[in-house]
Amino acid sequence: MESEKPFFCFPLVYSDDAVICKVMMQEQGYDIYFDDRIMATLAHTEDFTWIQSSGVLLPESLINEIGNHIESEYN
Repeated sequence: MESEKPFFCFPLVYSDDAVICKVMMQEQGYDIYFDDRIMATLAHTEDFTWIQSSGVLLPESLINEIGNHIESEYN
């Protein structure tokens, strides 16, 4: 049986809409879902900044906001 990857959810505003952001841990970053729709993959760089490695282009402010949630959840 395959083990489920760790994840957490939080409310977020995207394009003036309230969505549920789900962050799912992967081996090389975090998959980001908005209302159960895959949107992007984020990764943490060696200089401790967040980058988007794939998916729908998200504003940098939103990437940083999601990154802050990830850091809060796992630190």
